[in-house]
Formats: sequence, structure tokens, C-alpha cells
Amino acid sequence: MTIEQFLLLTLIQTILIAIGAALCLIKFRSRSLIIRLMGFIFLTGAWANVSGYLFMQIVWLRPFSNIPAVIYAIVSTWLYSWMYFSLIQKKKLWFIAASILLVIFAVVNLLFIQTISFANSYTYLFQSALLLIYTLSYFYHLIQDLPSLHIHQLPAFWFSAGLLFYHAGAFFLFSFTSYIYNVLNNNLITYWSFHNTLNILAHLVFFVGLYYDLKMLKAKETH
Repeated sequence: MTIEQFLLLTLIQTILIAIGAALCLIKFRSRSLIIRLMGFIFLTGAWANVSGYLFMQIVWLRPFSNIPAVIYAIVSTWLYSWMYFSLIQKKKLWFIAASILLVIFAVVNLLFIQTISFANSYTYLFQSALLLIYTLSYFYHLIQDLPSLHIHQLPAFWFSAGLLFYHAGAFFLFSFTSYIYNVLNNNLITYWSFHNTLNILAHLVFFVGLYYDLKMLKAKETH
């Protein structure tokens, strides 16, 4: 895997994230809370990718290039916690506590453990574990309380399927990041390229959910 191929995957990923944000945030007042929250998650993700790239291009900001990704992990975890609480409607304090713990761990990890000089894979690992719990809890909730709509027509079903697919793979990637870099002295280009490929595929799944949401929105407007 070359650096050019890695940058191309990163560009495709960023474009898809930006498209996702636009599709979620158009007709903002008419969209559900779930779609709005996903829109802000997409928006934060696009900001993190662009900021991380710009930080790498500016010499005096290069040492801080991992910070946007950590900020994204913190912000997106709070938004996901809000989203899944609104979907499941149970254990509000659990969602709040999990989000607070991630913030504390992310700050400690950034300052004292992996520091700003290295990808904060422990923080991303923590987030992946939380998102796996959230998505599996949501699927269990769907089994327990079947919705009136067909499951495949629920945008949250597709969002959760994409998140489960991505974080199941990313969990193992983040588990070995430190070892691959520090012990095997790998530059992680192939590793991050695989990560970006997972992310791209997950966003294609997200777009199926957005398709059904926009379809339902159009149907409401014609009645």
C-alpha cells in the first residue's frame, strides 16, 4: 500500500462523510432527532479528517495532528450516547456515565499514556467497545419490541448495522496498533488504509438508512 493510495482512501472517506452530513442536515427542521444527531456526527468526522490533514501540512501544528481525532472520539461518543438512549429509552445514567468515563480516559491517554505524539488507539478502542455494546443493545431492543415498520425501513437499523460492522473490525485494529508500531516498527500505512476501507464500507451502509429516511420524508411531504 503506497502513501498515494492511502491518501486516496482518506479523501474518499472524507467526501462520503461530508455527503452524509449534507443528507442528514438538509430540511433540518423536518428531520428526526436520530438523523440530526447522525448529521452532527458526520460533520464532526469531516472536520476531524480535514483538520488532521491540515495539521500535518503545517510544521508547527504537526505534533498536534492526533488531537482532532481524539476530539471527534469524545464528541461523537456523546452524540451516539444521546442517539442510543433516545432509541432504547432505558438506562440514561449508564449512557451518561459511559460518556464521562470516555472523556476522562481520552484526556488522560492524550496527556500521559500514548500522548499527542502517537495515535490514541486506546481511546479509539474504548469508543469501539462502547459502540459495540450500544449497537448490540439496540438490536436486542428491536427483537424485544418489534417496530410497526419493517426493520429494513428503519434508518437506525442501517446506522447500527454500519457501526457494528465498522467497530467489530476496528476493535481488533485498535487492539494491535501500539504493538504494530512500537514492536514491529511498522509505519501503519497499510493498517490505516484497511481502517479507512472499513469506514468507507460502513458509510455505504449508512447511506441505505439515509435513503429510507429521505424516502419517508418525501412521502410525508406529498400527503
